[in-house]
Order: sequence, then C-alpha cells, then structure tokens
Amino acid sequence: MNLRRIFPPRVVAVWLVIYVALLLLPTVQGITGFPLYNLIFLYLVFFWITQATSWNILSGYSGYFSFGQAAFYGGGMYTTTILGSRYDWDLLPTLPVAALVGAGIAFLTGLLVFRLRKLSGEIFALFTLAVALGIGALVQNWRVLDGGRGIVLGQLDYPDLLGDTTEMLYYLGLTLAVIALLAAYVVQRSRFGAGLFAIRDDEKVAEAIGVPTFRYKMLIFTVSGALAAASGGLHAVQVGFISTDVGFGLRVAVFVILMSVVGGRRHWFGPLLGAVLIQTVTDRMAGAGYAEANQIVLAAVLIAATLFLRGGISARLVERPLPPVLGFVLGFVGTFVAGYPAITAAAWGMAVGLVVLFVPDRFLPQRRSWTRGGSAPGGDGDGSGAGTDDGIEDGHRIEGDEVIEPSDPASPTKETGR
Repeated sequence: MNLRRIFPPRVVAVWLVIYVALLLLPTVQGITGFPLYNLIFLYLVFFWITQATSWNILSGYSGYFSFGQAAFYGGGMYTTTILGSRYDWDLLPTLPVAALVGAGIAFLTGLLVFRLRKLSGEIFALFTLAVALGIGALVQNWRVLDGGRGIVLGQLDYPDLLGDTTEMLYYLGLTLAVIALLAAYVVQRSRFGAGLFAIRDDEKVAEAIGVPTFRYKMLIFTVSGALAAASGGLHAVQVGFISTDVGFGLRVAVFVILMSVVGGRRHWFGPLLGAVLIQTVTDRMAGAGYAEANQIVLAAVLIAATLFLRGGISARLVERPLPPVLGFVLGFVGTFVAGYPAITAAAWGMAVGLVVLFVPDRFLPQRRSWTRGGSAPGGDGDGSGAGTDDGIEDGHRIEGDEVIEPSDPASPTKETGR
C-alpha cells in the first residue's frame, strides 16, 4: 500500500488544519462567549457523521443494505452505561470495550449471514433488522442487563483536560468522527475498497477475479460495528437515561440510511454531507416549533434527492462544485449579517445551495466550466457523465495497490476528466 498516494501531503495538511481548527473551537467559545449550544449542536453533527459513515462503509461500499445499526449503537450504549453505572468505570476505558462489543456482534452476525448465500439483498436487510430487534428484546427481558426498567447513567469520570461535560462530548465526538471518516477515506482509495465495490456490482464476478469476498465482508462489517458502538457508548453520556427504546429503536437506523442516501452512498464524503444537512434541518425545525413537520421536510428532501440527484449530493457537488458552494456562501452570509444565529444562517445557506443543485444543467453555464480538466467524473470528455452510475464510483482504476478515483472533493492533487 502506497501511503503517499492515499495521503498526498496537501490532503494531509487540509485534514490537519480542519481538525485543529475544530479542536480550538471550544477555546474560541470561552473567549468570545458565543452560545454554548453551538458546541452541543456540533457534537450531534459529529455523532451522526460517525453513525452514518459506519453504516456506509458496509452498505454503501459493499451493497449489503443493513437495517441493523441499532444492534451496534445500542450495544455500545448499554456497554458504557453498565460499566459506568454499576462498576464505576471511567468514561474513556468504556469506549474501546463498547467498540469490541459492537465488533463482536457484527462478527458473529457476519459468520452466519455471509456463509449463507441466500441471505443477501432484501433478506440480508431483514435479517440485520431481526438481529437488532432480537438483541433489544433480550436486553429488555434480562434483568442482568436492563429488565425493562431503563438505567440512569450519572456523571462518569474523565480527564480534566477535556473540560466540562459539553466540551468533553465535543472533543471525543469530533475525534470519533475523524476516525470514521479516515477509515472510510482509506478504504475507498485502497484495493480493499476496490474489492468491496466489485462485490457491490456483482459478487460472483468479484469472486471469479480473485476478490476474497467473505473475508472482505467480514472485515468491513466488523469495523462498521465497532465504530457505531464506540459512538453509541459516548452518546450514552449525552442521553443520560438509557432504555431499549432509545438504544434499539429504529430512529438511528432510519436516519443513517437517510443521511447516506441523500449525501451519497458511494463516496466517503456523502454521509458527512447528509449528516450535516439532516441534523441542521432537524435542529432548526425543532427550534422553530415545527418538530412535527420535520419528517415531512426530510421525506421531501429524500424524494427530491432520489429523483434528481443520482448518487446523492456528493456526486452532484463533484460534477459541479462552484454554483452550490456560492449559493451556500451567499445564503449564509446574507442571513448571518441580517442578525440570525449561525446555525440558522447555515440552514438557509444549505437551502440555497440545494436549490442550486437541483437547477437543471441547461440553465447554468456548461458543466465544463465547473470541473477540473473539462469533463464530468467518469464521463467521456463531453461533461455529460454518460456511462456512469452516480458520477463518482465508475471510472476507478487500479495502479499498483491503490484505487485511483476520477474525482474526490477533499483531494486537490487528483486529476479528473483527463
């Protein structure tokens, strides 16, 4: 594996600058006094980024659509809660244990489901849902774990360096989100990722060309479960009262699917975009007193993205980045200058950017103007993207041990359309 090809210096610099800037945000908050709620909001964004990315590296990359996210998320929540409330563990040691529990659930599930070829497609989705519901029923009826009463999680000890509870959640949530995104980024750009994409396209053909399909699926399923469980363990601190409805309900599974589909299931950047958008919309709708209408708005976004944005927002953004980015900037700056809070301004900026994304190409300058090299990713040089499924994944090529993608919004060194 050529790490320099996967992590070009300029890409590493961009990742580090963003991470350090976000790490300094609580310090800036303490100096400037901007609303503390912004940190809570950002923690929730990081939480959903981690959950959606953990789901996507399995279901988006390999094509095995899972409804079992709650099995890992809930397992992580109960692990941290039980170790902290009953055995007086500090918070930090509970997180790797939660990750091991999630990885173990995924590994055991994979041993069964991936050995049986009949358990694929919609059967796999239903099987993973049954696993999540079954574990939830076990926890609810076994008094050693919960017994249906729920568990109150008090204040857990953690290093003073992490600040108060809000700052601690922010720092650890950010770190988990970065780990999840790095894992998705590395997988997508490696031979391992090429194998997963081959499985997604046609598993029998993948086996015929030498892809170790069982091993690849087991590995990515285990990693997915570990990330989801670690994030769930941390989120238990934010929730405070843990019950099977919270840990093993369908909300998390539905939301991670929604975020990944809207953002783009076939790219590491997609779940990030979907999580930021969906969490911002949800937060602003609740803040404005329209929480009941939130599901209608999210359903409309999902329908529109499915019909008009093949491959999700990330695919369209790679093909034509400048107009929606300018729309977001104008929407954000305009509403922020008008006196609206930063989160509300960001929501309006996203709304403007989305409207621009949905504008047909014929009403904008030729796509050649918006892409490096003059053609859409995966296209034949005319900017149409013809012959691709979502404008991103098709057109991968393998050089040595690496998968070279036609475009990547976080990689300024990559050439496209040449």
